Amino acid sequence: MAFICKLCQKTYSLRKQVLAHERTKHRNNKIIPHLHLLLQPSFEQLTTYQDAFIILIKKRLGFNKHFSKRLLINVFPENIFVHLFQSEPSFRYNSALKKYSCTFKGVEGESRLKQILNYKHWSYQQDPKTKTTGYVLLVNYEESYEVSFIWMQAELIKNNRSFQCGTVTCAFITDSGEFTENKENEQLFKNHISTPEITNNNQLIYRHILLRSPLQQLILNQQNNK
Repeated sequence: MAFICKLCQKTYSLRKQVLAHERTKHRNNKIIPHLHLLLQPSFEQLTTYQDAFIILIKKRLGFNKHFSKRLLINVFPENIFVHLFQSEPSFRYNSALKKYSCTFKGVEGESRLKQILNYKHWSYQQDPKTKTTGYVLLVNYEESYEVSFIWMQAELIKNNRSFQCGTVTCAFITDSGEFTENKENEQLFKNHISTPEITNNNQLIYRHILLRSPLQQLILNQQNNK
């Protein structure tokens, strides 16, 4: 049985040779040979999976210090992942593994994810009673951190039928800190320099996630375009 690199058509006798070839020759590949087969997702599909990321990320935010977290979406369409991340500098595709990856780092990464997820407050939640905030850690005074997204195709062969399903894994670091509403203290989060939106009076605006229905988002888009 021959194994062919779909990116350059080189042929190998073993699968592990193709895997090694792609790691060395196509390490930073962005080309998707079958891109023309991926349908353009509808607006409703996009908002559904954007909201899924937001909800699952927020569910993993707590008020503990420096924890590694991971979320998994077992059924995630390939065309949605490609549509959301394909234009990003860190986007990569491994044809032999049928694997996509994309990472976001530091303040720029946090800002970019606000645009991709279409929600400014995706990365934190607050407890006004304890004045504590749990957040996705992307930068502090020591270093920058990453949020990584990986999509892989899983395949099950049963009764001579092939069943395929895409799975997304998102990995990130969470942290927590105290915030203050006093003008004298401008540090809203301890050890965290990327802050939520604040008012001109340096007071924190409490916001809670409210899902956008497709109709609500369409109305907002229409209003913004006027």
